[in-house]
Amino acid sequence: WPLSPDPGSDSDSDSEDDNDKPQVRTNNTLSQPQPAAQTNVGGLLNLLDDDDDDQPVTTNPAPSAPSQQPDIFASLTFEDNFIGGGRPATNSSSDSKDQVQLFDKIRMPRHGSKGVLLKESLGEGMEVQYAFIRQDSIYSKTMSVVELTFLSKVEVRDIHMTSVDVKQMEVRKFDKIPVLHAHQSTTANLHIDFKGSERKLKFSIGTTDRTYPVTLAPKAGDLLKSHPMSISAFDTARKRLTGMQETSFVTSKATSTEDLASKITKFVDIAVLSLNPSNPKLFRLSAHHRHDPSQLVLISVDEASGGKYNVTINCDDMLFSGSLSDYLHKAIGK
Repeated sequence: WPLSPDPGSDSDSDSEDDNDKPQVRTNNTLSQPQPAAQTNVGGLLNLLDDDDDDQPVTTNPAPSAPSQQPDIFASLTFEDNFIGGGRPATNSSSDSKDQVQLFDKIRMPRHGSKGVLLKESLGEGMEVQYAFIRQDSIYSKTMSVVELTFLSKVEVRDIHMTSVDVKQMEVRKFDKIPVLHAHQSTTANLHIDFKGSERKLKFSIGTTDRTYPVTLAPKAGDLLKSHPMSISAFDTARKRLTGMQETSFVTSKATSTEDLASKITKFVDIAVLSLNPSNPKLFRLSAHHRHDPSQLVLISVDEASGGKYNVTINCDDMLFSGSLSDYLHKAIGK
């Protein structure tokens, strides 16, 4: 019989005070300039781009498994993760009042108060702007981070901080800037523990042959830090903080309680809690003192008659409560 051929098998292979005049410094030598990270004045805003992780490629897919929930953190921005504490916000009515949930329709600003620290006319072509950044300091959680932006029409060398009048404050100076070229800008961070007070920090910005006296003071809202908490914890704390520890004012400068709550977040570093389905027009906002986390600050926003709105502040520190109330009432308007 003829022999049948052996069966063969194929295998595949998977082949980031204007009240004094500049002073002249003497006997000062020019420091050796070093390269400094600078940007064009017109491009001060750096956008953060989030790249999605590449998905692994498999040639032999496994049997289908039950679908999993998507990663809720993948779509969070830098501000959501860093400033908001990295937790998703929700106002779902099914959530318990004992859970910590945030209202997700109000976006938290990156910074608090801001302004001009040194005018160009007094800085001989150099201007310095400031902004209180809502993040923890790398040195201490009790410190506020102040971002300084330097802009100049002329070349300036050896920019540094000098003549600091601390007065019961703790200060970390910004890093020296070797050279700032004409029509360029650069930023530096200043770290300050104001010890819970709105006291002013006086110092001078120095260059190779000049010093420019300046004054920096925080607003009441800059001394606080967002403090998420549950609705039940908020209501319990509010019942405790009554009498002299409660202040309030009425305003008509809003279109709704949500609009008013959003305006408050522009002036105060504070968390907006999820709504209670039993009273969806009442907004609860919570924070604590950056210098002392045990000192709570609670703000309630509710409707009043005649198209007006009530803002109630409950605070462990009754003196600060009055100061915050005056600041917000002036900032928002009557």
